[in-house]
Amino acid sequence: MSQSKKSGYLFIGSGVAFFAAALLAQQAMFFALAASFVVLGTISIKKAAP
Repeated sequence: MSQSKKSGYLFIGSGVAFFAAALLAQQAMFFALAASFVVLGTISIKKAAP
């Protein structure tokens, strides 16, 4: 697994963590952060694909 793909998966993982935090803390801003991290991770994985 390339370093860029690993970074992408870590971004998606942190997006999931922010989503869980948004549900637990009932903070709407965390939903936006979660979505942005998932998008960044997806873009990073797509760029790393051969």
